Amino acid sequence: MARKLATDKVLFAPLVALSLFGCVMIYSASAVSSAQTSGSPYRYLFKQIAALVVGGIAAFLVSRVDYRTFARPWVVYLAYGGAFVLCVFALLQSPINSARRWIPVGPVMFQPSEFLKVALVLLLASQIARKTLASGDPDRAIRPALFFSLAASTVVLLEPDLGTAACYVMLAGVLLWIAGVRAKLFLILGAGAVPLVIVAAFAASYRRARVLSFLRPEADPLGAGFQALQSLIAVGAGGLFGNGLGASRQKLFFLPYPHTDFIFAIVGEELGFIGSVGVIACFAVIAWRGFRAARRAPDAFGGLLAAGATAMLVVQAAVNVSVVLAIMPTKGIPLPFVSYGGSSLVASWLAAGLILNVSQHEVETRET
Repeated sequence: MARKLATDKVLFAPLVALSLFGCVMIYSASAVSSAQTSGSPYRYLFKQIAALVVGGIAAFLVSRVDYRTFARPWVVYLAYGGAFVLCVFALLQSPINSARRWIPVGPVMFQPSEFLKVALVLLLASQIARKTLASGDPDRAIRPALFFSLAASTVVLLEPDLGTAACYVMLAGVLLWIAGVRAKLFLILGAGAVPLVIVAAFAASYRRARVLSFLRPEADPLGAGFQALQSLIAVGAGGLFGNGLGASRQKLFFLPYPHTDFIFAIVGEELGFIGSVGVIACFAVIAWRGFRAARRAPDAFGGLLAAGATAMLVVQAAVNVSVVLAIMPTKGIPLPFVSYGGSSLVASWLAAGLILNVSQHEVETRET
């Protein structure tokens, strides 16, 4: 029997904690460079706070609507189609750092690929639930799931953004696995994907350099391996308890993008192993409560929606931390709720709102 519950406070707490902590770390990591480039050390902090307000309001609104509304075809296709078209429109903009990922909207840079993640979760959850319910065979959901995830990946690859494209495919894989697609089919699809991944990784010279520098970053310490080495220096310098909040040296024009993709390295340097584990623990709680909500959802769509939104946040966090620790090649994936970026923060809170929504409609169960 399904029942309407109050907001899951155990899930809500780490979401708020990470967002507020992110504001503190963004100020710490960017104050010096921001003061030098814009004349104000608060530039990035104020923008992040504004995005947090927008994201919080969006999450509240999303969490109050019955999640079954999001399964309606017009909602699903409008969200996916709108985000997809905006990603195409971004390709027509002037490049920023050799990439066309952003659309200028007044003083704000809007990144539609972040919102395409949320739209893809909606579409995949709807398609997989519908196909599985209609046929009783989750394997029939593979074709539409691959079509929509690969379409999204293709347009984002043109920006170019291999990391986000890979996240789209991983989201599809997670949801298909949860739906019960046979392991044999996963092996076949995985074997077919290996050549595509290799081609994508080595097709562009800068990606090839990243892969080679990942294998031997010390071979080019001032070139392709510079970012990975500086990140490891930051993390290693923090030790167990860190050098103290605001005391990072690597953020002083040594480590590139210290307030965005590599903010976790600054966390490690300033707050040490303890602070880093605290951040990871918050994502572990989000994963626990998110997948718990998915298990207890009253229908397949609700379960897949909560699982997909949770995977979107947790997979992205795992990739970001892995890149910072040089476990994976360098790629531009922000740490949800913590890294600077208005589009990423608002999209992350939209995903959180979906999880909070489903968590309020649970079925009676003995699980804890």
